[in-house]
This record gives sequence, C-alpha cells and structure tokens, in this order.
Amino acid sequence: MRYDTVLLDFDGTIADSMPSILVCIRHAMDTVGIPYTEEQLRLMVGPPFRVAMREMYGVTDEPTVERMIKLYRTKYENGGWMCDLFPGVEKMMSDLRAAGVRLAVATSKPLRFTNMIVKGLGIERFFDFVGGAEADGTRDAKSEVIEYVLEGLGGADRRRTLMVGDRLYDMDGAKLTGLDACGALWGYGSREELLAHGADMLAETPEELTRIVLG
Repeated sequence: MRYDTVLLDFDGTIADSMPSILVCIRHAMDTVGIPYTEEQLRLMVGPPFRVAMREMYGVTDEPTVERMIKLYRTKYENGGWMCDLFPGVEKMMSDLRAAGVRLAVATSKPLRFTNMIVKGLGIERFFDFVGGAEADGTRDAKSEVIEYVLEGLGGADRRRTLMVGDRLYDMDGAKLTGLDACGALWGYGSREELLAHGADMLAETPEELTRIVLG
C-alpha cells in the first residue's frame, strides 16, 4: 500500500457537521450582537473559533471571545453536535482498516467534543487514536494536533502517513509536519483553496481516497 497511516480531519471530512455547527455559531453571534453574513459563517467551519473571530471579524477582545465560545459550546453540547457521516465514509474507513491501515482523527475541534461525537456516531472502532484541540486554546493549530496524534500513535513513518482534510488548515498542517496532504473534495473547501495550500493530491469521493491510500 502507498500509505500505512491516515489522519482524518473531522468536520467536512468524516462528518457533514456544517448545519449543526452553523446553528451554534449563529446562537453565539446573535447573543453577543456581532453582525455576519452566511458566507462568513460557512468559512468559520474548519479553523479554531478564536482564529476565525480574529481573522474574519477582527474581534480580539478576549472576554468577548471567551463568552462566545462558552455560548457556542453550551449549545453544541446540548444536542447541537448531531450530524451525519458523509456518504461512503464509513465504507472507506472499514476498507482501509481491513487492509491494515492505521486510522486516526486529527481535528481542531476540542477533544472532549470530538470523543463525544465519535462515540455518538458509533465509529470509535475504526480509530487507533483520536486527537483534537484543548478547550483552553492550547494545541489549537492543526500542526500541533497532528504532532499530538503522531505521538499518540506511538510514532509513524511520515513518508507513509497521509493527512486528509477539506480545508487549507489541513494542508498547511501537513506541510508543517512533513506529511503528504490529500484534499477531500466532498467537504467544504474548494479545489482552488486546497491546491493553493499545497495539496499533493485530491480525492473527489471517499472511494477515490481508498484507492489513493492503497495504491
């Protein structure tokens, strides 16, 4: 096989979580009174919340940002997380596992929520390790999450490890950690975005990703 270890982003790669995330973001933005467009909200799915607030809205006041994060997470935890796997993803993971590929989650979503959703969707059996960000903002960057996951896996040959994600943050994180990067075109990022940030390859579907990994 071409790769023996695959790291998967969560939102936009494993699960179609945008609708539920947008409900929670709207709740936080409306409560605090920050104006937004629907296009801006969609772009917030992927990056860490603090990064999105700073870069997209120019909100740097820490108490305001932390209040919004608390509003978002309270809504999210109380049923706001519910989402579905993308079509074909479960079979992809099953086929890769059957071929002996190690799978791990590498997401900027807080680890507590990631574990909750993975268990809620009944897919924990596919993963050798689940990695995410810390709720306090540490280990926010995708490169930091990737390093955490590689350590949690007990090490991996980076030449045979593939990072799969749908946004620029996944591609950037892979490049910073010496991994090949595959853009998941069934997710939320565009072909142009992924290629501009160094995607080594693109997969139109989960089935195509399986073929890429197994070579």
